[in-house]
Amino acid sequence: MNQAGIDVSNETFDIERRCGDVLSQREFSNSNAGHSQAITWMQRGAEGARVCLEATGIYHLQLALGLDRAPGIEVMVLNPRAGRRFAEAQMVRAKTDKVDAAILLQYVERMRFTAWVAPSEQQLELQSLAHRLAQIKKERVRECSRLHAAQRAGAHTRLAQRDIGEHLRYLKRHADRIQAAAIALMKQHECLAEDLQLLDSIPGIAELSAMKLIAELGLLAKGLSAAQWVAQAGLDPRPQESGTSVRSPRRISKQGNANLRAALFMPALAAIRTDPNVNAFYNALLARGKRKMQAIIAVMRKLLHAIWGVLHHRQEWDGRKFYRMPTANTA
Repeated sequence: MNQAGIDVSNETFDIERRCGDVLSQREFSNSNAGHSQAITWMQRGAEGARVCLEATGIYHLQLALGLDRAPGIEVMVLNPRAGRRFAEAQMVRAKTDKVDAAILLQYVERMRFTAWVAPSEQQLELQSLAHRLAQIKKERVRECSRLHAAQRAGAHTRLAQRDIGEHLRYLKRHADRIQAAAIALMKQHECLAEDLQLLDSIPGIAELSAMKLIAELGLLAKGLSAAQWVAQAGLDPRPQESGTSVRSPRRISKQGNANLRAALFMPALAAIRTDPNVNAFYNALLARGKRKMQAIIAVMRKLLHAIWGVLHHRQEWDGRKFYRMPTANTA
């Protein structure tokens, strides 16, 4: 079986391939034609190939999808942090495209291979719409700040205020249109529609929040546990201990999907207000001396566990499974 490491950039990608005892390296254009040439080259000389490449923003995606569709080729998409740490463990100081391709080849040869499962076109489209909606909402927040500043500056900014107001209305129309398109997309496809209905049963999660969550969760690897979902969101507590002198308070790692963390924040706040079980869990944490933000983050983490359970077992929300409230003692 051929094994290969691929380093992807905007214009090109480098491949280092091992076929038996023969090591070879080539560069291809990061285009449809270059993808086809690379697939043909990797399939030559052996039956099947295992390929490792890093997730590099948007540049790797079309190549990974093409490799996944090619017969006989298995693909592993690696977190760039893991690739960098592996290179440091090998004492590799240089960082070039060819060196990175060689490191990724060593990774696929030495480490456990985890095959990448390509997301569906609908899932990719949903994530694209969710990200675009987040971008528009960030721009609206900036424009609101600019409008506030212009209003406080005085009457000489009235034309600027009018222009900002028009832009805000424009952004609102487009945000509404993209949100409607994303919800409609989910309702058109059976699996996404079922996920939407299940998440909508959770207190604090309505259609918009469910859409944002499914857009991110749908691209996670299949078969992950609830704890692995928490790690993917960067909500896992990170201990910092060394010897007898270092005992730092635990903080979340934040080494994960920031969009997923953001999508959990408002549902957690809403669930604390509206669901008695979530509220009881939150207040129990405060009673134990946790600060408010610590308790909210704990609710986010536990809520993600609950979302995993709802989607994994295909059962609607049951607050008693989230937190069983203590029963009052009766004399």
